[in-house]
Amino acid sequence: MSLKIGGTIEKVNGKELFYSEFAEKYLAGNQPVLLTGLMDDWTASKHWVSSNGQPNLIFFPTHFGKSKVQVADCDTREFTDQKRIEMSVSEFVNHWLQGSKENHDVNGKSVLYLKDWHFVKEYPEYQAYITPLFFTDDWLNLYLDNYHMHDDLDADRVSNDISCSDYRFVYMGAKGSSMDATISSVVGYIIEI
Repeated sequence: MSLKIGGTIEKVNGKELFYSEFAEKYLAGNQPVLLTGLMDDWTASKHWVSSNGQPNLIFFPTHFGKSKVQVADCDTREFTDQKRIEMSVSEFVNHWLQGSKENHDVNGKSVLYLKDWHFVKEYPEYQAYITPLFFTDDWLNLYLDNYHMHDDLDADRVSNDISCSDYRFVYMGAKGSSMDATISSVVGYIIEI
């Protein structure tokens, strides 16, 4: 049995769209729309993507290599999800670069997918993106920016990327990698080739 979806999704230049038009035509009407042009000036679009449109993987270990991140092993299940591994960004990028076109290297290593990297909390001075006006009503992060997850203030410091209470993530993975979670309410930047 297969699901057939009909219709088309309108493509609109987000730089030429007023918020009132967006709210009336798409938001209130619950109509999907593809907004273009909104990432052109992002720092992430300039630093994280090479001139050929491929991920600029060398940028990450050079600038953020020591960051500890959670990586999903796409080939291994653990309980009801993919097995998680903690590694540095440098280790993750090295694994990616050593992989073949199928994202498996000669040693048969698994396909890896970096997920839920609390990049914005860890690097608040590096403004990777500016949330487009249409999506600034971020009630979840607005609440969590002012909510302490722990009673111990030392455990809830902004610099502590393990206890971060935000939902602004970076996800990265080579073609063939995946994640089981839906990114419906996450503001992030996804790199996939």
